[in-house]
Amino acid sequence: MLDPRFKDALKELLAEGAETPFYAYDLGTIQAQAERLIAAFPGVRLFYAVKANPRLFLLRFLRERGFSAETVSLGEVFRSYRAGFLPDEVLLNGPVKPPRVLEALAEAGVPFLGVDSTADLLRIARRLPGARVLLRVNPDLPVSTHPHLATGKGESQFGMLPDAIPEAARKARELGLELMGLHLHLGSALEAPEDFEAGYRVIERLLEEVGPLPVVDLGGGFGLDLDLDALSPRVRAFKARAGEVWLEPGRFLVARAGVLVARVWGEKTTRRRYLLLDAGMSHFLRPALYGARPPVVPLYEGSEEGVFDLAGPACESTDVLARDVRLPVPKEGDALALLEAGAYGSSMASPYLDTPHPAEYAWDGERWLRIRERGRYPDLFAGERL
Repeated sequence: MLDPRFKDALKELLAEGAETPFYAYDLGTIQAQAERLIAAFPGVRLFYAVKANPRLFLLRFLRERGFSAETVSLGEVFRSYRAGFLPDEVLLNGPVKPPRVLEALAEAGVPFLGVDSTADLLRIARRLPGARVLLRVNPDLPVSTHPHLATGKGESQFGMLPDAIPEAARKARELGLELMGLHLHLGSALEAPEDFEAGYRVIERLLEEVGPLPVVDLGGGFGLDLDLDALSPRVRAFKARAGEVWLEPGRFLVARAGVLVARVWGEKTTRRRYLLLDAGMSHFLRPALYGARPPVVPLYEGSEEGVFDLAGPACESTDVLARDVRLPVPKEGDALALLEAGAYGSSMASPYLDTPHPAEYAWDGERWLRIRERGRYPDLFAGERL
């Protein structure tokens, strides 16, 4: 659940006066996950999905271990460049690339571009002639995950249906774009190898129609308990059909490395028994957005136990970070850690209710590094006019 050494380090950080809530990351866990991916997929190019956690320190950490960067916005492209990635090491995906985005890329450096629609294709050809592109395939397949995370279903807004891909490939070549390959992303938090298998068969059929291509990008979406060894032979088999195979892991790398640490500032009972925390949906949105229920570990001792719901400070009924959690009964000011918060925790944190962003720390096994300062209240008003 939580490495005992990391748990002790969190207690030390709290004792040193770290203000809650804060995010903290165990770099050893990220390193171990990176090594698992590299071992399972030798010769495959790995693009870290920046949206999972965009901290510059973590981007640099992964680049130093051979990862490229998969982005879905102009800001993420700029962030990746700031972290040291070169345009040849960055892929920009996403359903909409307005002219201003393409114009900015022309000045800053053009990464690989995932083409999501015919409109995308024509706009890129006009403004970035000769750009290196991959066509995103919507395989029109159901997958076993939360509906908000299923991006490969036919009714989703992502990619082009298989029947449209041959014509899009012809048009890309006709317009002078460098057609690098096909791109597939089925969704997130996928645990069943058969979900991937169905998507891979769609890509294989399309490769027969559009001809050999330099790259096949099979996306990411790896669930935290996905059997990589079961998937590995199938992924590596694509190297016989393309010069390169790309994958886009994100959550798999960082989720279990990160925790959100909060303090308890009260207990109350309505029809439910609540602990009231100083962290809530402004800091960690996934419970409200996806119904996620992170494991919880107390960073305090106690003999008596109780079963609690953990509520945040927002005036929103959805601001409950976990339910039915058995914990030692805390004293006011005791701290606890919400686990599996390394992905889509910090990246989704918002200033809703004028809430400053939490500070963030990384632990290298011996010492703490502050990798982001806590947000300041005056910064929340920057850019506004009375």
